[in-house]
Amino acid sequence: MEDKELFSQILDADEEVLKTYRPLKSRAYISTIFSILFVTIFLAVWLVAGILDPEATTIVWVIPLIIEIVYIVFCIVMIELWCRKTVYAVTNKRVLIRTGYIGVDYKSLNYDMLGAMVVNVNVVDKIVNKNTGTISFGSMSSPLTNDAMAKFRFQYIKSPYEVNREVKAIIDNSKKN
Repeated sequence: MEDKELFSQILDADEEVLKTYRPLKSRAYISTIFSILFVTIFLAVWLVAGILDPEATTIVWVIPLIIEIVYIVFCIVMIELWCRKTVYAVTNKRVLIRTGYIGVDYKSLNYDMLGAMVVNVNVVDKIVNKNTGTISFGSMSSPLTNDAMAKFRFQYIKSPYEVNREVKAIIDNSKKN
């Protein structure tokens, strides 16, 4: 199924999807590595404490290993589900975001409500050198007070400055008509 078709059930009769984008999966994995490292450090301290304790039973050092494996598998499954379901779209009327893990959720922001667009290329984006970033969209009901908490955002997209120009051109063009 083509990405544009994924939005067919929520489009207005006179609305068409002009452009779609997907998050870069490798970038999503890189963001998750930091949380995995944090959990690994915490569990490593637990493991070392268990090993150094002469009265500790085998279960004391096995539990952190089991937790670590379960956490890593959980993270991988969640990233795969999220990347499979997440698609961003720009129509002739609004910005659409399709996402979810098990079900599918849609968010939309009409152009007449759109007040701001912010492109964010953070340190991780620069370090991994994948030309990725996030575009956040703000409105009166959902202002961009904190970019990371923005409800409407195209996250981990490739070429964010180029995508920003494309989206802005589509929005400007639709406002003229």
